[in-house]
Amino acid sequence: MPHSSWYFLVFGVVFLLPGCTALDPDVPRGFDLTGDWVLDREASDAPPDLEAIRRREDRDVVRGRQSDAAASAAFAVQDFPVLTATRLEIEQDDESMGIRYDGVVYRDITWGERERDLWKVRAGWDEGDLVVRSVRGGIRGREAFALERNGMRLRVTVGIETGGQDVRSVRVYRRR
Repeated sequence: MPHSSWYFLVFGVVFLLPGCTALDPDVPRGFDLTGDWVLDREASDAPPDLEAIRRREDRDVVRGRQSDAAASAAFAVQDFPVLTATRLEIEQDDESMGIRYDGVVYRDITWGERERDLWKVRAGWDEGDLVVRSVRGGIRGREAFALERNGMRLRVTVGIETGGQDVRSVRVYRRR
């Protein structure tokens, strides 16, 4: 098996299989994201380059590798504002949390399962991390929110699978 095939096999086991586990809707003791968070640029991946994604997907369409324009990663990135946000304002309670990204875009996430804006969203805890799984048509997204350094650092790991280019990113925020 070529080296790149092993990479995708390992990635599938590490990233996709956790998506099969049930999520616990009960907030773990001490897990509180409430507050203002500022991007740590040094510890974070750069935001996705939408123009580069569009160019790659255009080539894939020409080559017959992508046929569903609605499953474009460029569109999916719009629905995951954490990929570009430099500041998060979060309010959390026992039922849900609200996130304001860069003081503009607002998103409400309810623990458990819910449909919102064509997305089927499941949110809950898996091994101490808040996991948000989102599905719309052929697009699957997974965000994992992990508190680090005694709750002063938030690591958000994002993976989006599309009919086009997949997106993977880690964004790290410091509590203010």
